[in-house]
Amino acid sequence: MSIWRPTPSMKPMILTIYAHGVGPPGELPMSVMTLGLVAAAALLISFAALVSGWQQSRFPQASEGRSIVTISSVGGRVGLALGRAVGVLLVGSALVSCFWVADDTLVNIAPRIVFVALWVLVPVGSAFLGDLWRWMSPFEMLATFRDRSSIETVDKDWNLHAAAALLAGFLWLELAYHRPAGRTPLAIMLLVWTAWSGVGAFLKGSEWLRSHDPLAVFVRLVAAMSPVHVSGESLRLRRPLVGLGQIPTQKGVAAVVLIVLGGTSFDGLSRTSWWIDIIGGRTGWDATLFNSVGLLFSMSLVTALFLGCIRWMQRRDGNDDADFEDGFALSLVPVAVGYAIAHYIGMAVFEGQQLLIQMSDPFDRGWNLFGTADEYVNYRIVGPTFLAAIQALGIVGGHLAGVLVGHDRSLAILRKKDDLSGQLPLVILLASLTGIALMLLVEV
Repeated sequence: MSIWRPTPSMKPMILTIYAHGVGPPGELPMSVMTLGLVAAAALLISFAALVSGWQQSRFPQASEGRSIVTISSVGGRVGLALGRAVGVLLVGSALVSCFWVADDTLVNIAPRIVFVALWVLVPVGSAFLGDLWRWMSPFEMLATFRDRSSIETVDKDWNLHAAAALLAGFLWLELAYHRPAGRTPLAIMLLVWTAWSGVGAFLKGSEWLRSHDPLAVFVRLVAAMSPVHVSGESLRLRRPLVGLGQIPTQKGVAAVVLIVLGGTSFDGLSRTSWWIDIIGGRTGWDATLFNSVGLLFSMSLVTALFLGCIRWMQRRDGNDDADFEDGFALSLVPVAVGYAIAHYIGMAVFEGQQLLIQMSDPFDRGWNLFGTADEYVNYRIVGPTFLAAIQALGIVGGHLAGVLVGHDRSLAILRKKDDLSGQLPLVILLASLTGIALMLLVEV
């Protein structure tokens, strides 16, 4: 999906490189073969280092870290109010723009809020800064009213299947539908999402919200790998990744992660010359049909690869843990973040600038609220080689982090902890996903 429309004055080189946020093969900082060998070697070396010096699970017992700020303090309350204001501004502006502003991505801010701010910047930022959507979400305010008025203290064991289904619908709109940035489909999506999350939060509270709002669910999983987290009434700083070993395993975690990973994989596939040749001159619902089949294929491929390796691993261990696949799906969360960085870094840099410009005049009324309305997108702010390096590092780094999380999970739940070959399926899984991601990145 691309909502970026280059201006006529833009140089052809820039158009070629950044039209979808992914650079062409010629801009990679190293050859395709070298990049593949480096990625494979990094995975194997990291695994060898882990099994030689990491023989006990460390993440579940890791310290909560040191407190940065108390949420109930003046600074904490001001920060929370600021975050809620930003969330209301983003969601409210997107909704109003869908009904009031022209159906044109050059002036309508809704597509950039949805596809850039909420779907790229918030999740990726949460991997480093903590759960940004919990800090920003307008629905959290509604959930607070329910929590304060409720006398029920027992947490419900909510599953994540509804959130996974809604995420699949959103990805279909973004990646398969022929007019993803159109005003009408965006309005429908936003209304369904706000009604579902808003009413549910008001009636059932924050526990329900964080297991049913699709954005809240995905960002919560991503934020578990962040060194910044909320514990009780404090914002704390801890070691990175350990949260993925402490987050409660819920039914549907695997579905959420695999849907996102499969969707991002299709986003990469859809940019290859091979897929472009398949789509050809198809438009409208004809293109939607082919893209839907491609999206389903990508999701199914990633799911089959994951389940095949995990079932193999489970049988070797003789493990009947009901949460086996959902627990190991957490090792794919860093992979999903790495995929997002690789595929959306260009869009985030350039469309993010355009979003900041449009925020001064969100409804195309000639305003200049923040003094940015007369600014221009700087297409030279970063070069193609730098972006390519970030893309490659995102994929390799995400998979290395996945090895760490998966190995620690193995030590926590496998019965045959001394049988190192029992983790071989996990290494094969991550190596395979690395290979797929790199092939899509360089359009092999």
